[in-house]
Amino acid sequence: MSNEVYVGSGTQVTMIPESTILLGYPSDISDATITFSDETLKLVPNLYVGCEVTFVTTVTTTRFTIISNTTSTITLDSDLPTSHPDNNTTTITISKFGSPVPAPEITIDAALRQSLLSDNWLGLVNEFTPPNVEVEMKQLNLAVAGTRNFAHQYKGAETVSGGSLDISMNNGSWLYYALGKIDAVTHTATSDEMGSESTVVTPATDSTKFYRAIGSNEYPPTSSDDTLKDIGTGTIAYTFKELNGQDLPSFALDVSYAKGSLSTGSRYVPNQTGDTMYSRIFTGCQVNTMTLNFEESQELKTSLELVTRRAFDAPDSYSPHRTVVGATGVANGTLFNYDASTTTPYMYSDGSITLFGQTYARVKSGSLTINNNFTQQRFIGNTNRQIMNAHIPAQRTYELSLTLLITDTAIWKELREQEEYDSDTGKIKLRFEKSANDFIEIELDDYIIQSVNVPFPSDKGPIEVEATISARKLSDCKYTGKWVIINDD
Repeated sequence: MSNEVYVGSGTQVTMIPESTILLGYPSDISDATITFSDETLKLVPNLYVGCEVTFVTTVTTTRFTIISNTTSTITLDSDLPTSHPDNNTTTITISKFGSPVPAPEITIDAALRQSLLSDNWLGLVNEFTPPNVEVEMKQLNLAVAGTRNFAHQYKGAETVSGGSLDISMNNGSWLYYALGKIDAVTHTATSDEMGSESTVVTPATDSTKFYRAIGSNEYPPTSSDDTLKDIGTGTIAYTFKELNGQDLPSFALDVSYAKGSLSTGSRYVPNQTGDTMYSRIFTGCQVNTMTLNFEESQELKTSLELVTRRAFDAPDSYSPHRTVVGATGVANGTLFNYDASTTTPYMYSDGSITLFGQTYARVKSGSLTINNNFTQQRFIGNTNRQIMNAHIPAQRTYELSLTLLITDTAIWKELREQEEYDSDTGKIKLRFEKSANDFIEIELDDYIIQSVNVPFPSDKGPIEVEATISARKLSDCKYTGKWVIINDD
């Protein structure tokens, strides 16, 4: 047993996109176990337990749940029909919720190690709190005599709770995860391209989807026969919209702990689990609450409160973060989306706020909170007590809080008004801009003043008023920059 302790310098967390995963057609079916045809695609063993699978033939579409998986097979919760069409006309797809995108195996220490598309930079993370596993304890007194102690105890279901990120925002990608939908994208797709890990490609007929090109394959695996275009290195203009269904985008977090004695060329979970490295993968992470905080002389920050489906202990031979150490390429490459030219966060001084149809110049600080109000659900037939079946969003709310100096009584009078403000009388508009090609812009509509606190100061300085504003809906949300959101929506 090693006496070396884990220290904070060996910790790292990165993002893994979650998407639908095309397994191709089955090369072999044995009762409930399917061997899929794509030999270049290797799954992390048992990571996809509880995920839904769609089995499509020329005549039927059926859905199953995965109860176990190896690198090249999946086992379903019920047997497939004894007769099925020719394998070449059958496709198998894993649904995206809780399904981290796989990546090519990596050769480390003369052996192939499983990996995921987990080399995605999270941005300027100030603080990360991992989700916490809570286990329900069952203690019973049975109808037996002889002791005042509990006669029996066992563990019930596991719930993964908490999980949060505090980030100085240098890009607007988190708005996509809070709102749910990429409505439009503008970029310059130049030419057909495959083969370079740095290449990002998009289907020629649907520019909202982005894939990583690694070798001769794209990740996430897709069934698209469309021409894939290289988007180049220019800026991307996104327009986000509210998604009103239950399937808000999810992602996974790859959290690893490594000892200082571990060489950069041996970064995988060893056979002696926990000896030099251990890794946890939190799947099905979704943004429950996103709060944008802007304060005078500070950068724009966001606090993300997450809901999480499952905490998975990475198996032996798994390579966290695709062996990349640090964001800047300290060893084994550079994290995807890290670009030294765009790491500067948006600053408070770069922002502007429009309210009641005019720009407010005397706002000292404020916050915008988007709340999805997720509830976690378990259904009968759950294959594993460690897994949550679904996250269902409820009432969406927007709340804007401002601290500002006042020059008149306009905001107080608006508090007493009955009607809400709409697009005819002026939307709320927040804009933070580093340049004409790098900005975030949010517009809210149908809003009312919920509260105004006008204090009587103890000193003789300016009067600072605190106002809370509630908006019913999002009118527009744009992000333009270089950040690539890997997705197949």
